[in-house]
Amino acid sequence: MDSAPVRWRSRALRYVAELLTVFAGVTAAFLLDECRGRAAEREALDQARDGIVAELRRYKVRALEHADGITESIDRWRRANRTGQRTMPDLYRIHGATHPPTAAWDAAVPSGVANLFEPELRLQLGYFYTEFLGIHDNYARNLEFIEREILPRIERGPDAFYDATGRPHPEIRVLMALLEEFSEDLRRMSSLAGELESTLMTEAR
Repeated sequence: MDSAPVRWRSRALRYVAELLTVFAGVTAAFLLDECRGRAAEREALDQARDGIVAELRRYKVRALEHADGITESIDRWRRANRTGQRTMPDLYRIHGATHPPTAAWDAAVPSGVANLFEPELRLQLGYFYTEFLGIHDNYARNLEFIEREILPRIERGPDAFYDATGRPHPEIRVLMALLEEFSEDLRRMSSLAGELESTLMTEAR
């Protein structure tokens, strides 16, 4: 009479043990997948950070170099004008592409990796790259004006850029003011690039 309950308890214990084994296996597999997912996210974040830091570092240096070149060229032109000398616009031009590389950030946004940065840092990076593109779009428009309106006049000599009173034509003065503004923007963005580079490097430690 007692053998039936014993067998039932034994069978029940076996079922419980099997269920616990399955549960433990599923849990372990889930935790392993989660660990792998976190490791993959971490690797993707590290790669994105390294690429963005490289872009910021390059921009920090190059933007300042271009800003100095533009400022020096405008100062030379203004000094000549103050002495009453008619001179060609001394235009500093950025050789190559009008927009610096943004591949690292461009890849991080659609892939979702950018969302792995801290919210405040993500906001700062988004602002930097948006502003970055905006000021270089402005420069591209200035460059189009230079190529269309300024360069064709060069062969006519300095008089082509001055009116009868010896004042530079209005469009020349406006162009110089816009280039000076671009130079100031480059300095501001160079400083911001340096700050973001430091923040990213600190976060990586």
